[in-house]
Amino acid sequence: MQNRKWRVLIVEDEFRIGMLIKHLIRWDEFHMECVDILDNGESAFNLIQAAPPDIVITDIRMPKMNGLDLISKTRELYADMKFIVISGYKEFEYAHRALQYGVDDYLLKPINETELNKVMKKLDTELMAKYKQSVEQMEMQEAVTESRQIIKRDFLKNIIEQEDEIQVEDMRVPLEGEIYRGIDIKLDYVDYNKHDKKQDKLTVERIISSVEGILQTEAEEVLICEKENLHIYCLFNYDCTKSKVIRNKISDILSDVKEYLMGFEQYEVTIGVGTERTEFGEIRFSIKEANRAVGNRIKLGSGRIIYAESIPRGNKAGDAALTEKIKSDILASMESYSRENLEQCINQIYSGFIMRDDLDFSACYEAADALVTLFFEHIDMQPEESKSVRKKLQSSCQHCYTITEMKNLLKTSLGGYLDASREAMEAESAKPIRQAQQYVDEHYGEKIVLEDLAEIVGLNPVYFSVLFKKETGINFSSYLVNVRMEKAKEMICNTNETIAAVAESVGYKDARYFSQTFTKVVGVKPALYRKLHS
Repeated sequence: MQNRKWRVLIVEDEFRIGMLIKHLIRWDEFHMECVDILDNGESAFNLIQAAPPDIVITDIRMPKMNGLDLISKTRELYADMKFIVISGYKEFEYAHRALQYGVDDYLLKPINETELNKVMKKLDTELMAKYKQSVEQMEMQEAVTESRQIIKRDFLKNIIEQEDEIQVEDMRVPLEGEIYRGIDIKLDYVDYNKHDKKQDKLTVERIISSVEGILQTEAEEVLICEKENLHIYCLFNYDCTKSKVIRNKISDILSDVKEYLMGFEQYEVTIGVGTERTEFGEIRFSIKEANRAVGNRIKLGSGRIIYAESIPRGNKAGDAALTEKIKSDILASMESYSRENLEQCINQIYSGFIMRDDLDFSACYEAADALVTLFFEHIDMQPEESKSVRKKLQSSCQHCYTITEMKNLLKTSLGGYLDASREAMEAESAKPIRQAQQYVDEHYGEKIVLEDLAEIVGLNPVYFSVLFKKETGINFSSYLVNVRMEKAKEMICNTNETIAAVAESVGYKDARYFSQTFTKVVGVKPALYRKLHS
């Protein structure tokens, strides 16, 4: 448990006696070390003031400052310092006075090794007991502090997430001030693809420490918690006379955070500030206002403080951004796999935000969230994959701090997923056609009809015929004839089989009909083709 050694100072005007004392003490056994051996009280007192030892072994009669004066002056500074007094038989009067100063033990000269180490062991035990007690007290204080921080953090999270009005009986943290106010410190990634969770954690901890340090001098109570997408919420209360001072403190927070973030160049910071509230039940509204205010950075700009009072009320274009018409157009573009039409819909959604200045622009994020949800509810993707991809994209949107950045992200991401979905669909639809082509290549000499082949690949004959022509560029009957004629040309050139035998091998029982078909497709009769290629 002990991670340090007890520091011992020896003060003896006879150097050889001082060295003898050092030699006799079993240092390692008692977790001790000798810091110095001095020959006068004045030098000893100077050292004690500069670097207090745990134990002082001192003679009584010394030049400049005797042992009793050293003890007396030291006790005024360090009442708990341990002292062992050494003296001869003739100095009993001094010894009696030393006991009045509360020394821990008294040894007579000549020094006895057993007696000396017995005293040192006793002091080691006393110091260890006191050390353990202080460690336990410190651990207990840390546990209480940590527990209080957890209670404050969880209480604030509950306030943010709770929809019902907060009641006084719900209060687990005392909030004594007259005014309640919430702020939302939002960190945005300059490049979302380069975010670092470890760095995020360190940065958030540093900001929380800064906020507490700046506000605690003026606020009665400060509650802080982190929420997803690097929102750091802070609720604090204060007396009404400090409203102006608090505004200055919020400015100090922004300046301090900006200065800290200059070393990283990977974050943008904006602070949203809710309105002052005087009723306990309304504290969550100030937090929500702070969040709404910080959402307006997408239009007003990041790196600043945005007060909720400056945001238009009841004018949230996001409520109407995704109209039924736009939703219908989005779904139509998805059905037709038209990336161009999807991007036009995204432009239309955000055009209202770009053209106007009298809106609550936090709705830009709500519109993005609704759009992403609608898209992934209708995209052909495995449920678990869809959920993961959607969550990541929605998180990315929350770190966009310009409308252009938001539009480009949505276009690139949703357009990319739409293209991938189209390619997957095309690959899936081409699969039965590839199976049909392979079947024809292997069974060209047999009777093959479209209906039978459609059944083999599991498609309706009409749909199979349409799909076959779409994938290959020709209808099925023409494809079959082409395959048979290519096989016939190989046999005519490479074998001595008769034309009739070749015809039968490639699926024609009527040699005359085969010859007519071959002439029509190849351009010359089978016999002449053989002569030309013999």
